[in-house]
Amino acid sequence: MSNIGRVIVNSVLVLFLLKAGVFAELYKRAPDVLPGTLPEMRTTSYWIGKMKNPDEIILSHDEIEQMNVAYETRIHSPNPFADIADERKPDFSYWWPGHVLMVPDFHRMDRAAIADTVRGRIDIQREFLRSQPWGNALAVEYAGWELDEFENEMALDTVGDEVRVRDGIAVCNTRLRNIPSFFPNEMAVRENAKTRWEAWNVCILKMCRPVTVLHVSRSGEYLLVACDDGYGWVRSEDIAFGTGDEIEEFANPKKFIVCTGDRIQFYSDPKCVYASGWMRMGDRLPVVLGGQIRVPVRNIDGSLTSAKAYVREDENVHNGWLPYTRRNIVETAFKLLDNPYDWTGAWFGRQHENTYRDIFAVFGFRLPWHGALFTIYGHNETVLDPKVGKEEQFRTILKNEPFVTLQSCGGHAQLFLGDYNGMPIVLDQHGYGYEDAEGNYVEVRRCCIGTVEMPTYFLTRKVTFGGLK
Repeated sequence: MSNIGRVIVNSVLVLFLLKAGVFAELYKRAPDVLPGTLPEMRTTSYWIGKMKNPDEIILSHDEIEQMNVAYETRIHSPNPFADIADERKPDFSYWWPGHVLMVPDFHRMDRAAIADTVRGRIDIQREFLRSQPWGNALAVEYAGWELDEFENEMALDTVGDEVRVRDGIAVCNTRLRNIPSFFPNEMAVRENAKTRWEAWNVCILKMCRPVTVLHVSRSGEYLLVACDDGYGWVRSEDIAFGTGDEIEEFANPKKFIVCTGDRIQFYSDPKCVYASGWMRMGDRLPVVLGGQIRVPVRNIDGSLTSAKAYVREDENVHNGWLPYTRRNIVETAFKLLDNPYDWTGAWFGRQHENTYRDIFAVFGFRLPWHGALFTIYGHNETVLDPKVGKEEQFRTILKNEPFVTLQSCGGHAQLFLGDYNGMPIVLDQHGYGYEDAEGNYVEVRRCCIGTVEMPTYFLTRKVTFGGLK
């Protein structure tokens, strides 16, 4: 058969399969300029032009650190929401396992108690594994024996009566997972012909994040760790073991650069030709003499060491914390515009919480992992009930200060930017879409400038606010 003949046959076959429902069409993309917004709203100059004092220092780093400490003190207390009205208390009942409000100091715990904790966390993960049907990267349902293999890798039977922990640090951005899954079945999806939302991933464990290593998987490929985001499995090669002092040098360096872009490369040579790794927004690395930086490295024996590296002079980095100004908030945030939505960070992208955490991390904020906790961090007593109607909802939202206000409906959070003809405009990162004027359902599913009416459920729930000032 000729090449032309093959093309005709293949084209007919594809059309047949499409009609038969075997293939799904690509999702229709929503336009760059979303309904209710203007093209110029996608530029930083538009919003900077609306600022009264764009370069005013909103808070010093010491003041930001005071907010961090105040929140962490609250969340580590026996009843962190004791003084908060019931309608403001966050609901975590629907959340996937792994995330917790706090992890204990395992160095202060009895080794038998640590063993009980490890068994308890693995039991939660096993229950999650069996809670519903899951599909692999091709959206093909796992067989029972495949789930057995994942559970076997957890090595519950090897947890002794006592567990001795080890201190570690992430030497790169990696994934914190509920299931120690291995290639090629590295993910769990729940729907066919829909965006593959990876449900076995907890979040991204960021570069230079300290961890407490609690357990090792049967093959040794994964480590069960605790960190400030919760519990999960991390690939062993991404964790280096070190002393507290060695880890502290990378986790809290005195002199550092902070990544202010979406992601940047660092290089092995002064001319910055050969990339050796990358940082994402909010990541920090220590600075040494001569403009060099130090990066954490894992030796083959698992121990922590360091190597010198370089970044380009024109790169999106800042020496020390970026000054906390309204101009810098917008310019940093807009570097993420149009980034695809990534629910759990399984593809090293971002969903709404991670978007705002990374934006404000460049100033020194340590925002919590859940959007409803943002409004506990930057406490505001207002609770906006949908029963008041949209007009009053809009008025209440517009009373907040633009650029420094995060608002949450419990399951979703937004950064408030300002007003357009009485409509609140937000920077958002969500996984939804809408029906356009022609009746087509179009997908947004990216970091965007939109109105507070999207996603459609946002104003149907009670909304709370948090001011980062």
